[in-house]
Amino acid sequence: MLAKAVATEAGANVINISMSSIHSKWSGEGEKCIKAIFSLASKIAPSIIFVDESSVCLCSFLKVDSMLGRRENPEEHQAMCRLKNEFMLNWDGLRTKDTERVLVLAATNRPFDLDEAVIRRLPHRWMVNLPDAPNRAKILKVTLTKEDLVQDVDLESFASMTDGYSGSDLMVESLCNRYISTH
Repeated sequence: MLAKAVATEAGANVINISMSSIHSKWSGEGEKCIKAIFSLASKIAPSIIFVDESSVCLCSFLKVDSMLGRRENPEEHQAMCRLKNEFMLNWDGLRTKDTERVLVLAATNRPFDLDEAVIRRLPHRWMVNLPDAPNRAKILKVTLTKEDLVQDVDLESFASMTDGYSGSDLMVESLCNRYISTH
């Protein structure tokens, strides 16, 4: 949601990277995908390449803090090292022109696991806290705008019952699944 907000304010296109779409069992294919992503971002500039830690599928290497995590990890596979190096090489702008505006945005719940080279490339870092009750009510209102609700639905009471929920936890499908599983 933050990446979309930043892109809207900047008038930029967003490329949301899922690490599972980059990783390949064939040697060199992942690096080609990364080059293609940066090439596309340059062509549709201004653009934002967004790497979200929540794009986790089944494996731990499919998120930003793992793909761009510390390189001293002895268990890291050589293919992941090559992907990381290719990503950072393109991120440095070595293959883009000065007139192209491409921004890399990343989200993680584990910032201390990121590689120092990645941290240097992130000049600005923000801590985003969980929303308070009034903001949870606003998120629910925006999320439910297209839903056919009965008139007496009290979003403020739902917001007060969801203390500790993140914005993504409040998405309708997620919230309904949680409610159903607890009742």
